[in-house]
Amino acid sequence: MAFPHPGPHAPGTVVIRLRPFTMLGRGLRPPVLVDAGNWRGQIEPGDTPLPLPPGVWPVHVWCSYYGIKVGKAELTVDTRAGHPVLLHYAPPHTIYTRGALAFEPVDRPGKGALVAIFGLSFGVVALLVLLAALLG
Repeated sequence: MAFPHPGPHAPGTVVIRLRPFTMLGRGLRPPVLVDAGNWRGQIEPGDTPLPLPPGVWPVHVWCSYYGIKVGKAELTVDTRAGHPVLLHYAPPHTIYTRGALAFEPVDRPGKGALVAIFGLSFGVVALLVLLAALLG
């Protein structure tokens, strides 16, 4: 998909848009890394242009959580058309789910897993308190 307006980016450029985020509900923001064609590096929130030669390229995006690849997402893009390609990456809410990479803005995956983790934690604590009250 091309930009809705010509934009300042060169033909064949892939632009990855990343919204500011935190992971795990604790304010943690791990670095986001990209591997696309001959370009590999870290991206920050906002638009990051990746100059790629014309061709069909796999784009891999992930978060590095203490050296572990989490929130992996991939998409194949075609830069032969001669216009910039805009991609949107949405990192997951937790390290246990995949990220999302698409041509249109997407919601962050993993909200259900985050709710389950917090709910299970609360349930275990409530059960322990109840058992202590009954047995004590």
